[in-house]
Amino acid sequence: MVSHKKKLRSEKAKVKLKATKLPKGLNVTKTEFKVRKITIREQLKESQFDDGQRQLNLKETISRLKHHSSNARSDALRNLREAVIARCVNLTGYMNSLVQSVSAISLDVDKDTRRDSFKTLKCLLSTLTTEEIVPFFHIISSYLRCAMTHIQQAIQEDSLLMLDLLLEHVPQLVVTHSVKIIRNFLEMISRVRKEGDHTSRTLAVRLGQKQTTIKWRTKVLERLRQMLATLAKSKLSTNDGKTIKSFTKIVTFNPNAPQHYSLKRPYLNSAHEIDLLPLLRPSLSSNSTDATGVTEEERLREYINHLLPLLVDSWIEVRPQDLRAGVTITNEAAQTLKVVLEILQDLWQLIELHEQEENTYLLSAWFQDEYAAIFDSSFLTEGFPYQQNETNAEVKKKTYKKHLKTLSSSGGQLCLEQNICIAYLMCQFYKSHRSLQSPTEKFATLLKYLEEVVSNLKTHPLQDYHVLIMALRICLLENDIHFIKLHINLTQSLLNSTVETFLQNTFPAKSNSETEVLTLFCDIVQSPHLRQSYGEEAFDRFLKYLPQLLLRQNIQLSTLIAMSVLAKQKNQIFLCELGNKIELIIENLQKIQVYGAENAFEGKKHIINLFYWTEKKFTPEYKYQLHENIDKHITDKRIVNYCKYILS
Repeated sequence: MVSHKKKLRSEKAKVKLKATKLPKGLNVTKTEFKVRKITIREQLKESQFDDGQRQLNLKETISRLKHHSSNARSDALRNLREAVIARCVNLTGYMNSLVQSVSAISLDVDKDTRRDSFKTLKCLLSTLTTEEIVPFFHIISSYLRCAMTHIQQAIQEDSLLMLDLLLEHVPQLVVTHSVKIIRNFLEMISRVRKEGDHTSRTLAVRLGQKQTTIKWRTKVLERLRQMLATLAKSKLSTNDGKTIKSFTKIVTFNPNAPQHYSLKRPYLNSAHEIDLLPLLRPSLSSNSTDATGVTEEERLREYINHLLPLLVDSWIEVRPQDLRAGVTITNEAAQTLKVVLEILQDLWQLIELHEQEENTYLLSAWFQDEYAAIFDSSFLTEGFPYQQNETNAEVKKKTYKKHLKTLSSSGGQLCLEQNICIAYLMCQFYKSHRSLQSPTEKFATLLKYLEEVVSNLKTHPLQDYHVLIMALRICLLENDIHFIKLHINLTQSLLNSTVETFLQNTFPAKSNSETEVLTLFCDIVQSPHLRQSYGEEAFDRFLKYLPQLLLRQNIQLSTLIAMSVLAKQKNQIFLCELGNKIELIIENLQKIQVYGAENAFEGKKHIINLFYWTEKKFTPEYKYQLHENIDKHITDKRIVNYCKYILS
């Protein structure tokens, strides 16, 4: 081994460098370097250049969508969005792999990358037509269902954003795959529990999450409500189309050619169209894998049996323990109550549409037998009508504004929409069902509450008047005479308040609520039994008001049809007021538009036909004056000739 002294000698023998400082500006590391661009001939062949900008290479981009780096996947999604928006790329031939790759990123671990995939999917859905998306939608729906039932809670939460996207752009395709998608909503908020041969569901609890369990359930149930509303809207439009197709036949008369007319209506002898889609869809049950032979009624019953207990438990969990009158509920409870009631409302609409199509009432009778008492005891408690906690003005401005916004979205402080919806659903569960003993005291409370709401619409307007009009329709018209006679004083008072509010123009015309209320009154007036039950004097002011509608700029065809029925019934109050305003109606006849009529002339004919039933005696002098007014104010010769013919 080398000794310590020898090491010291060797160190001393080394040449020592003097310590010097570099001048200013030279003690800097230079980072500039020159590179030479490397181009590969294969890339030049696949790429295209336009205006100095390199266009997207789809093959390369699709491969980058599957890259292991999240940054590379995000860059590929961004480039694809820009190319699709600019329409500088032809997607034909790449749709399958493109939709597959973009949809697969919805299950990505990285949150930002998942959100980018939704943005790209939105661009694709906005650019392509529905017919172009149909062959590949099963891929999107498969990844959506995987995301809805994913083990990671963050991916489950983002699956709701993906569903919102599909409901916005391709609702019809979502309806087509609704049976598959709806089943997963239950998996997101509940778990299956087996007790022997019986299978039921219990609400699941989310632990250790930033979002509370109640907020998560409300989000899931809100998407379920949107899904059911879209399904009901699609079914309603389909039924309306079938009705028009079955009952309407437009024939143009030609005197020079033979005319052939069927003696039988086509819907009486035509075979029912077979819908193959329900046969191919899977059942809602977790036990059966195919739906061959499963009817729509059985699917609805099965889904209601699984869903209704979860809805009731969701409300019971958040409602106040003290159910005395005047006890307020929290904002979360109000939001839960609102979405639960809207889901029940959509379920009733689906049941009614199904029964109209099948011409049977078995499903609604079963629904009433099974769940009327449960709904009554769970929602119509002593705390009805419900109210939210009062707002605290001492809170900071930002928090206070946010609180007001949340309060408005959950029905307001008085929870008007929730309370009205409870009244509507209560009447639905006990409508025309003699075997169920209706709770008389609770119905008295409901009718008094509805009268109070209608009387104070000026001070407390609603965001959605449709629920109120549905509740009024079922209380005043659709329920049987037995129900009306049982609560005759309250129903008469409710009818009088509604007529008074309508005559004061409180129902807004923009939301179409004025027309709906007018149609309701016309339907009631056309029924002799209802007029007799309520009393003829209850409709005097309304009948005198009806002819004034002919002086407006527009009117609905359904209103004119109701007026025609009243005229044929020789309603003296209506005909007398109509005869007094005949000159003003003639002056307005050229301007008025009839919504719902086949054409302008056919709509005006409905108005002119009312003159035939007037019992006012037309003297020769008065006829001459009316003919002068017709020539003066009406320019269409067809209307002029027809009007003179009726008045003659």
